[in-house]
Amino acid sequence: MVKKIFRLNPYYSLSKMIKRMKNLPIIFCLFIGYAAVAQKGDELLVYSLKGNVTVIENSKESKVKIGKVLKPGSTIKTEKLSKLTMVCKEGKPLTVTKEGSFPVTGWKDSCGTESHNSMTSKYFQYIWDQLYVRSEDYQKEHSGDIGGVVRSDAPIRGEEELEILIDEGLDTVKYATGNFPLSWTTNIPYSGKYYVSVTDLVTGKKIYGDSIADKKIRLAAFKQRMKAGNVYQWSVATKQTGVYNGGVIKYVPVKIIGQQITKFQKMVDVPEDAAAQYFRIAYLLQNDHYLGDALLYYQKAVKAAPTEGFYTEKFGEFKSQFKIN
Repeated sequence: MVKKIFRLNPYYSLSKMIKRMKNLPIIFCLFIGYAAVAQKGDELLVYSLKGNVTVIENSKESKVKIGKVLKPGSTIKTEKLSKLTMVCKEGKPLTVTKEGSFPVTGWKDSCGTESHNSMTSKYFQYIWDQLYVRSEDYQKEHSGDIGGVVRSDAPIRGEEELEILIDEGLDTVKYATGNFPLSWTTNIPYSGKYYVSVTDLVTGKKIYGDSIADKKIRLAAFKQRMKAGNVYQWSVATKQTGVYNGGVIKYVPVKIIGQQITKFQKMVDVPEDAAAQYFRIAYLLQNDHYLGDALLYYQKAVKAAPTEGFYTEKFGEFKSQFKIN
């Protein structure tokens, strides 16, 4: 990060300095802003922990928890057999696997990474962003913020035609097993039926077609008609609309998904508790379009740490996005 430094020339006359006094409030605000950003770069976030780990800050000692912001000036204390993994803003994980006391400033020069664009680095940058906005520090800093202006987009009756809306996350779905649903919504209320069809993109043959009242259909409904290795197009229509293509379904062998999960498990070499590993695998599976398997691993993360709000919240967002009950 490039830091901007504002200097006053000692040879300026008093009159020139007075003329420039009107700019000082702006300069002061900019300086404070840059200082705040610089400070964030020195902070660490707790990603995973096992055993008894505490932090000493402002002469007070307390237990750490997932998402805790560790500021410069504080000290981490770990007991025997405990393991701690922290995350830098740059997307680099840092670990402590031995007993002792460790000042947070000791990691100041350890956060640089040459692989900012790697999948692992991007994941930990995502973790930093997600945990930081949920931290007590962030909530205190932004407690007085004014919320965004709410704008009403309610349609005017009689002026809007029915449209089918499909989440872009369903553009590609890699599937082998499970009850993951294909889902959609409409821009205005609609109580009629939907016609869902699935077509083999290689042969052009329709393998499934049905009329349903619900706004979703489970992949398991036509799983037996698909062949591993083939790619299919699914679409949905109504009597009042044209056909809306929902995306493609890549039907993959179970073995392939197992290999992918094993790859994700071995992707990082830092200590992770069970919930952290399950969540990371779920996130990577979702980004690689294995949505049914991502659902399973989000569930595992919540089950492994039922009191950890972060995992529960992100699982809730996933279910809401794809209309999962």
